[in-house]
Amino acid sequence: MKKTIPNILILGAGVAGMAAAQALADQNVVVYLVEKENSPGGHAAKWACMATESCENCGACLSIEMADQVQKQANLILHLNTIVKAINKKNQSYEIILENKVSFFVEKIIMATGFSPFNPAGINSLHYDAYKNVITTAELNTLLKEETLFPYFNQKPDPKIAFIQCVGSRNREQGRDYCSQVCCKISMRHANKITHLFPESEITLFYMDLQVIGKEIRPLFEKLSKNIELIQGVPAEILENNQTKMLTLVAEDKKTLSRVSKAFDLIVLSVGMLPSENLKATCDMLDVQPNSWGFFNTDQASLSKDVVIAGCANGPKDILTSKQDGRIAAGKVIEDLGLNKKKKVRIAVFGEGIQADQTALALSSKGYPTWLFGPGKSLSADTPITILNDTNIISINGTAGNFSLYYQLNNKKKNLTCGAIIAAFEPEQSLNRLGGLLNKPLSLDGWAKRIKTDPDNLPDNIVILLDYFGPEIKSFARLALETSVKATELGKNISIIMNKMLVNGASAQRLYDTARQKGINFFRFETNKDLKIEDSGKGFLIKLKEATLPSIELDINCDCLVLPPSLSPAPGFKNAGDLMHQPLDREGFLQSANIRHRLTQSPRKGIFFAGTCHDETDQNDLDNEINDILAAFSTESFDLPKIEIKGDTWVEIDQKKCAQCLTCIRVCPHSAIIMNENNRPQIVQDSCFSCHLCVSSCPAYAIESKTLANDIITGKVTKDKIVILACERSAALAAGNIALPDNITLIPISCACRISSDVLLKALLNGASKVIVAGCHEDNCRSVKGSNVADASVRQVLSIPGMDASKIVWEPIAANETRKFERFIFNM
Repeated sequence: MKKTIPNILILGAGVAGMAAAQALADQNVVVYLVEKENSPGGHAAKWACMATESCENCGACLSIEMADQVQKQANLILHLNTIVKAINKKNQSYEIILENKVSFFVEKIIMATGFSPFNPAGINSLHYDAYKNVITTAELNTLLKEETLFPYFNQKPDPKIAFIQCVGSRNREQGRDYCSQVCCKISMRHANKITHLFPESEITLFYMDLQVIGKEIRPLFEKLSKNIELIQGVPAEILENNQTKMLTLVAEDKKTLSRVSKAFDLIVLSVGMLPSENLKATCDMLDVQPNSWGFFNTDQASLSKDVVIAGCANGPKDILTSKQDGRIAAGKVIEDLGLNKKKKVRIAVFGEGIQADQTALALSSKGYPTWLFGPGKSLSADTPITILNDTNIISINGTAGNFSLYYQLNNKKKNLTCGAIIAAFEPEQSLNRLGGLLNKPLSLDGWAKRIKTDPDNLPDNIVILLDYFGPEIKSFARLALETSVKATELGKNISIIMNKMLVNGASAQRLYDTARQKGINFFRFETNKDLKIEDSGKGFLIKLKEATLPSIELDINCDCLVLPPSLSPAPGFKNAGDLMHQPLDREGFLQSANIRHRLTQSPRKGIFFAGTCHDETDQNDLDNEINDILAAFSTESFDLPKIEIKGDTWVEIDQKKCAQCLTCIRVCPHSAIIMNENNRPQIVQDSCFSCHLCVSSCPAYAIESKTLANDIITGKVTKDKIVILACERSAALAAGNIALPDNITLIPISCACRISSDVLLKALLNGASKVIVAGCHEDNCRSVKGSNVADASVRQVLSIPGMDASKIVWEPIAANETRKFERFIFNM
């Protein structure tokens, strides 16, 4: 009997829907991707690039590349400009009827219907409909993308701009007592972009609790806080001067303690996320029920066994998390359909703590032979996991499917071959200390343990101090709230002193509200100078200049002062990064902030990251990261890799020309070139990303490309024409359907690092009037340093005596910077 190929429906071609589709690309399934708009990409495809001197990791450009890829996907049928009209259950499958009369049957459905931005017109005091220069963050994105923002500044080089946070979010009265998760990130990036484009602009950001969360946001906040004014408290009303059209907000002047009016040229409302506008009809057809918010991120929601929810349909998410959610949904569908027939390869997990143990246990439970390089203290004695404690890893060689770990154990050197490696190290966790005190504060973990093990002997008055030693970690903020609620229920008096409260996650805002309702005292400080902490008997006296009452110094007495720990990169992170050939981020944690491989993967295929060694994660994040990695194992091959096969790869090494200088091995950003059994360099096809850096770097010209050899590239050069060598993932996509002038030739290349000085010179010798290399912004390149390499090649040619500086240009252009591309061409 002939076996039928399963059909899968994906509702919504936003980031999550496209990610799910791409994860199913190599499966023996047919994917039906249905999108109501006229192109895939979702909201993210409409957003502007936030890059300044380098990429700011917003991820919006990814949606353009993903949209381009899904439209070329062989096993995908794309239906645009239509919606599902009816879904009929037929035995073990579903009949899908589209509005355009097309019908088909599917076995599984992924609901990735996205979100709708909140419309602030209903808040009369904001006068969104009445005042032209009151706009939303979504509209600001359009203005930035289309490069039409300046007219809103009343022709001023030094405009005054205000951002108002939490418009449509964190509002109990309107039934939206949740944080939309992304608004603070968006506004901070917007403010940073505007100060870059308009250096004389003055920006004020009004906020409830600024959510400074994540590896890419903390460094941005640190820089931004020195350049803009941050005011805690959201203005109640916007007024407009009828004559000048300037907008006015009333706020408190901290110096004079009086209410003052502030005038602005532009006010941006940071609007939250609502469920998609067609939610009810979709849920009725799928027989699923969202929670009271309209999402599926709490136990209140109910699902159908054949429906998987992904992306912002699940709950508010940023672009990278939506992409991860789509991959996880695809992995679940594959498992449910029994399609995961891939070999269960051996996995090595690195880490000394609970996060590594949980990761190893999850892998082992799915049938993967798992080796844990760590003590495995939380694992049972009969665990099937092989535990290697007190090991010293000497080297990591090979590629995905065939990593070779050389390590020392009990003074013996051994070797382990595995298919993939997961780094789940613990960061350095240290107890924060206050100098000059005789009494000893209690750690947050110690406080949580006391509530659990000795609830009858807790002190009566407790203060938890957050944000004093730097931006708080979201898991610590949540633990502070959870333990405070428990202690209050035990009759204790709890105060939390903070700069801001992090409310990350589905239920965090409700937890914060519960804490307030139970009588927990919340006090704010602006800087550490607002606090003085002294011994008082066996307890503490805290003198506080409260942010909302700066003229009054409060005396807060407590029996117990609780301090959260500080997290910092562990001393071994640098060595671990070197062993795995992976860069650290700007704070010294594992994994760079480059969006091309996050949240869990790396430029070196088969190397993954999980837990707080690489990002600010809580338990829910860790669970998602583990599921994301498992989805990768379900959808990608990590079996023994294919070595270089002639005719079946984009690049290959001509061994007759090879001088064995090993330059290719040293420069490969993906560690995809190894020494073979004959001690000669060889390309591992399955791990190669085809960036062509090895081709442009080989001094012997021994590495050949079938599609992008020097002669092939320069052979496309036309005399007296401008040549644009454009990265196929950035500038070439930005060019899109632009009708280029007759005097311009655009040549797509795999990565900007393919371009070497000899290609540039030969293009000029072949008659090009000008050569432009256009690629990703710095820190955005999929091959790590491609943009830097291209920039260096251009600089090298320009350093030649007599070279005309106008002849060769490097220009970073993201995939979503079409207007910039047009302007760049026009200026030429």
